[in-house]
Amino acid sequence: MVGKGISLLDGSNENAAISLHKDFFTPSNIVSLLEKYKVSKGLDVLSVDTDYDGLYVLREILLAGFTPRVLIAEYNRNFGHEWSVSALAKPIGKEGQPEYWWKGDCYFGVSYQALVKLAIAFGYTPVFANGVNIVFVRIVMAKALGLLIPHVDNFPGPLEQALHRPCSNRSWAVIEESSAKLATDPSVAHADFVKSLSHVTLVMEEHRGKRGELWRTFHAVE
Repeated sequence: MVGKGISLLDGSNENAAISLHKDFFTPSNIVSLLEKYKVSKGLDVLSVDTDYDGLYVLREILLAGFTPRVLIAEYNRNFGHEWSVSALAKPIGKEGQPEYWWKGDCYFGVSYQALVKLAIAFGYTPVFANGVNIVFVRIVMAKALGLLIPHVDNFPGPLEQALHRPCSNRSWAVIEESSAKLATDPSVAHADFVKSLSHVTLVMEEHRGKRGELWRTFHAVE
């Protein structure tokens, strides 16, 4: 939210009538773009959907002091609950090059577990999930309003089902609780945060459910 209006950023489209601005945003420039369009740090709702660098873009926004009451973030539904990973960050300065665009397969974004760990580290807790996004609320504000919020251990999480084309044998960044804690340190620049993350190569298997639905599981390469 910006004052009494709404501000939207998109890499390919613009429409002044709805305050949709055409800008290619990255972890390195997202904060300057929000400042350019005078986005209030105390905004009501923030929705982040980048198709790729979601974890890193979200980290930069929250690290800069933006404190939305409600946070909505896209997660990679192809993952189950067992993996806390993110796609590797794009090389700084090369984010817009075609070789780093999303290819329409299941290699993109951030898993449910990793996204929850990052959000909790910044003071948010999950309250709802659908097949695309997880909705978080800022804990201190929810408590101040006397709202009942589920403890993260009791949150059932989303239903994962295989979407997009396969993405086996790809390298992912591992997001531990220690990684999420490090993400809140303003002295750690984006490049240094990326370098701090360990990597794992995951092999994908597909399974058919009783009703023909497609599910995926991932196993680390030994």
